[in-house]
Amino acid sequence: MILWMILGHAFGASNSMEITLHDLWDVTDASFIPEGVHAKIGPDGKIRAMGMSAYIPSVLFFFMPWFFYKSGQFFSKRSIKDEWNKDRSKLMRQFLIWSAIGYVLHITFMSIDGVITLRNATYSVLRGFFLNGHIELNVPLWFLFTLFLVRQVANVLLPQENDRYYWAKCAAIIVIGQLVAFGCYCTDFRLMPLWVANGSAGLAYFTLGYCLSKYETKWWLLVPCVLGYAACCIWGFPGVGMRSNECTSALKYILSLPGGVAGIVTFNVLCRYISKYLHYLSLPFEYVGKYAMIIYVSHGILYITIPRILNSFELTSLMPYTLWLILGAYVLFLPAFCYFIPRLSALHTSKSHAPTNSDH
Repeated sequence: MILWMILGHAFGASNSMEITLHDLWDVTDASFIPEGVHAKIGPDGKIRAMGMSAYIPSVLFFFMPWFFYKSGQFFSKRSIKDEWNKDRSKLMRQFLIWSAIGYVLHITFMSIDGVITLRNATYSVLRGFFLNGHIELNVPLWFLFTLFLVRQVANVLLPQENDRYYWAKCAAIIVIGQLVAFGCYCTDFRLMPLWVANGSAGLAYFTLGYCLSKYETKWWLLVPCVLGYAACCIWGFPGVGMRSNECTSALKYILSLPGGVAGIVTFNVLCRYISKYLHYLSLPFEYVGKYAMIIYVSHGILYITIPRILNSFELTSLMPYTLWLILGAYVLFLPAFCYFIPRLSALHTSKSHAPTNSDH
């Protein structure tokens, strides 16, 4: 999933390549569009990707919901304090560190471009965080922030498996979560924080993973999911751009939940059998999975920074090769991050736990 997501960002193959003006680097100013991203502003005020960045129907149209589903699949209820401490350490710590890195780069580029002001260095960034759930310039971090919120809410609302009304409560959470997200889609959500919509939808998929994962190989679930996914492949993928809660039609939005679950269950079972019977094929993905957090939090810096560098330094001769520069940066830097960051973290941990003179 992580590997597909990274390649998807590089090729512009997200579920919906239409983004509203407040999704840009400065939410109060739509004047900056990276030249490496071929786009135009339509009469409705939306930016539409063109050429290589155009919308590409993807067989993994459910890849972001899959993250929430998988998180719910391995979730177990804890006390509110324990869950808060666990997620604060695992999710929010990474969110803050990489948001700070992205913010420094964002300020640097604005300084180079000569457009930095106190307003767009402070108010615009804070307003962007409130609306989008991430700090400039690392957009993918919205997922960590939203997942943190989803896990806190799920820890309170999800029932224990021995609860008498277990299935009724899970169904209610799924339906309400998806209805809230769909309601945001049907209204003018520019004034509504995006994490309300993607968090509600994320809670629905999280709950589905929580209650369905152990039944994925049961025929009564697997067969309808395989058939449903095959129908999606034949008649069209009902994908939703989960971060910005956008879709090409209301009907596709409604079908995105059952279609997404069908695809998730189908691929979960497929991956399980590949890992069991064709283990050598799964080894590259297992390696990626081992360093999933590092890859996720760092790849956004690369695919957003490179077009900014080309734009800020007016490297027009290289702009046609933006895609390949991004892929080259992935190959060069992501393995390095995966090698050095765990070792630096382990070194920091060992030093922080080293005995001092006062311990003797």
